[in-house]
Amino acid sequence: MKVHSIKKKLFLIFIFFVCLPISIIGYIWFETSTTTIEQEAIQSNKKLIQQVNDYLNLYISNIENSTYPFISNRQIQRFINSDILSKYDSFILSEQIEKELFTQMMDGRSDIVGISLVSKKGRQINFYQSTELLDMKHIRNRNNQLLQGGNEMDNFNIIGLREIGSQPVITVSRKIHSNHSYLYEALLIVDINLSQISNISNNLSIENSNVWIMDDTGQIIYHTNPNRIGEFVRTSVLNRYLSNTSDVFTTTTNNKKQIFIYEHFQATDWVLIAQLPHKKIISDLLKIRSLTILLGGVIVIVALSVFGGFSLSLTGSLSTLQKLMKKVELGNLTVPNLSMKERKDEIGNVFRSFYTMVNELKRLYEEVHIAQLQEKQMQIKQKESALQAMQAQINPHFLYNTLGIINSHAILENNMVISKMTTSLAHMFRYNLGDARQVVSLREEMDHIHSYLEIQKERHRHLEVDIQIDNECLDSISIIRLSLQPLVENAFLHGYQKHKRKASYIGIHTFKKSDYYVIQVIDNGYGMDPKIKEDYNRAFKELDDQHIYDKEKQFKSIGLWNVHERTRLAFGTPYGLHIKDGSSGTGTIVEIMLPYRKEEENDV
Repeated sequence: MKVHSIKKKLFLIFIFFVCLPISIIGYIWFETSTTTIEQEAIQSNKKLIQQVNDYLNLYISNIENSTYPFISNRQIQRFINSDILSKYDSFILSEQIEKELFTQMMDGRSDIVGISLVSKKGRQINFYQSTELLDMKHIRNRNNQLLQGGNEMDNFNIIGLREIGSQPVITVSRKIHSNHSYLYEALLIVDINLSQISNISNNLSIENSNVWIMDDTGQIIYHTNPNRIGEFVRTSVLNRYLSNTSDVFTTTTNNKKQIFIYEHFQATDWVLIAQLPHKKIISDLLKIRSLTILLGGVIVIVALSVFGGFSLSLTGSLSTLQKLMKKVELGNLTVPNLSMKERKDEIGNVFRSFYTMVNELKRLYEEVHIAQLQEKQMQIKQKESALQAMQAQINPHFLYNTLGIINSHAILENNMVISKMTTSLAHMFRYNLGDARQVVSLREEMDHIHSYLEIQKERHRHLEVDIQIDNECLDSISIIRLSLQPLVENAFLHGYQKHKRKASYIGIHTFKKSDYYVIQVIDNGYGMDPKIKEDYNRAFKELDDQHIYDKEKQFKSIGLWNVHERTRLAFGTPYGLHIKDGSSGTGTIVEIMLPYRKEEENDV
């Protein structure tokens, strides 16, 4: 953590100590809540199934209780005990039983399809209410079969699923014993439709769910889908349902999870089974959970946004301060006035301290700069004093008189070459020693360089001098005294003599620009090495007052540096020297940029 920035540290803290714990806790909570919701939903539906089972058991018990009056009824006992009954007596007795017992039992109940009473004496009473025509012969045969198997039945028995016409019914039976012999003599058979069972089972029905009732043989007695009533389940499934009185298990088919909850009836061997889609039974709870997660996520996002915004504000302020400090390190003390220093917190204190430090640095820099300027002025004065001392060592009058005598003898001898050289040399000495001013007009400097070139033309017979000067600017351009002579001498020395070439061409051209004036000193000599030229130009451009005296030690050409140094000290930036290659591909062009002369300009 020590090697990373604050922004990266905050990001890592945010990831490892906020996002990661929230994600882990959220995942654990999600899984735990899902399991809990699922278990709660299963338990809730299991209780509902138990309640429905209780209602169904109560319904069966109600039917069983409804058959108790038949056991000791006088007409029933007469019906099963009388050995001989006339047809008329049998008819009257049947009418009485139907009116007093069957009608009373079926009164107000739409679930009872029909009631039959069958005796071992061969008598039957069948009372059915149906909108369709029933096959009574089939019903009587069924009743006789049930009567014969009655010995193996309990007193009250639910026989199972049958059909009356096209209608599936549940058949229940009640044994009736004789009051005389106490033997099993008759069987009461009640056929019940599935309407009441369906109404009770519908309490479990939800979308895409199935509820069914199965007997101990695996036959489906009731099903939400009427087409499946009467089917038999597979043996493996039957054994699973019969192994426990109640249980819950899940299956997955076609990526759809189903929950099976079953419960055995208390009064019968039936099994009530609910097949519930996992997604549906917990959908409402999952919506609540999802809403909770969404609200929690929004709260976390808002909290993280506030945290992130504060962190970015902090790191952004520090980054801005770092950039400002970098500018100050590079020497740029002009920093923008930002509003962050108006803040009332620690950041505001840091920025106020920074601005106070920058102002103090400006003050110290100005003091040091003034001291350096004073020191440079003293150095310039020392150089001028040394130059004046050297000039004072030569007696100007003696020198001028001597050159005058030489010129007189040359005229008398008619040697105009010597006369011309002597006159030019006298003019040069007079220009060098006769005036203490450092800044002169371009006209004065050009008069001096004409004299110098006249002497050089006598030394170099093939020398071509090309001077192109704008005469209108001769008096409006300021130049440092003795600036052009070192540049021309450099052209002879480094362009021609050093490489043993004949001096063939020296050009002095001027160009007038909008803000400055350019003088070019041109030669057709050997030229300058490109790397050295680039080093000179880079040094000329980057040269400041603080390092102006150190460059003379780095480069060997003292003449170039002397001209550039004096021009820069007198006129400032961007005036001074610049070196280019010759236009013909050989030689060198040295440019000196100069300011226009002000009318009120005094000597420097």
